[in-house]
Amino acid sequence: MAATLTPEEIKALMSAIQDGRVNTETTAKAARAEVVPYDLTSQDRIIRGQMPTLDAINEQVASMLGIGLAGRTRLTMRVTSSPATLLKFQDLVPLLAPPASVCVLGLGASYGFALAVLEPGLAEALLAAALGDRRVRPPEDAAENRRELTSVEQLVLRRLLLILTDAMAQAWAPVISFQPEVLRFELDPRMASIAPPTDVGIVSGFELKGGLEGRLQLVIPFAAVESAKQKLSSPRRLSQRADERFADALAREVEQVMVEVRGIYGKTRIPFARMLDLQAGDVLLLDTDEGKPLPVIVQGRHKLNGTPTISGGSMAVQIDGPLAPPSRTPTTLVH
Repeated sequence: MAATLTPEEIKALMSAIQDGRVNTETTAKAARAEVVPYDLTSQDRIIRGQMPTLDAINEQVASMLGIGLAGRTRLTMRVTSSPATLLKFQDLVPLLAPPASVCVLGLGASYGFALAVLEPGLAEALLAAALGDRRVRPPEDAAENRRELTSVEQLVLRRLLLILTDAMAQAWAPVISFQPEVLRFELDPRMASIAPPTDVGIVSGFELKGGLEGRLQLVIPFAAVESAKQKLSSPRRLSQRADERFADALAREVEQVMVEVRGIYGKTRIPFARMLDLQAGDVLLLDTDEGKPLPVIVQGRHKLNGTPTISGGSMAVQIDGPLAPPSRTPTTLVH
């Protein structure tokens, strides 16, 4: 804590101000210069930071996309994902400019739209492979010969992009119930505008390697996933789904576990001295009657009720009902 000025120091300070040795105007201007106006309505949200779950979703999309494209094109193909980046839509204009191929995707009701951007030459290579052409063309040649896709080519490319939308729906299902669909192809970046320029988009890159090479960019507005931001920023899970085979195997193993079962015919209390005097043939009175159900204890807990009987010449207990659920102590609220 700063010390309080002494009367002598205050007098010296006031004297220096009156003599002009302390420039108060410069100090005030410097203080005002540090004030920065902030627009509360700005769309520049604070969304920095890693999103491990989003990276895991992109890895799952890349795996399913690679398998699907390899099956459709009959080419050995591998798709890898890169960490997602955040960019404003006004900074995405160079990415959408020709000769890139831009496809507008619908994410489902209330989720808006997304963009699938194929770098120059990738759309033509995918079309050629899907139509049976296995010749490898340099990306530069495909970019120079860029032209508008015919209706047949758009139909074929739409079928290929359905692999991407199906992979997105499956990978995003544990977080957001997207229902992606291919809407249209756009040559003009202005017609591919799906959000205001100041809004932020999540750009996820997918690298295709093997029989054909290229890069596909997926752009999703941050507003579409903002409700699940906490889930996307949480540590990734090793598995998004439970393995039913493992659960069945575990259930079979649990069913083979040996448990101790006891039927209690009754209880009584006697003095220790009398217990020492007990002889063969003595009778002890129990606290139960003949018609009352007997408690059946499983691993030390009362789980079943039964009735005493004789089976095969031996004493037995006939179970009266199924296994009872674990008992819960009721909670009393005090106002």
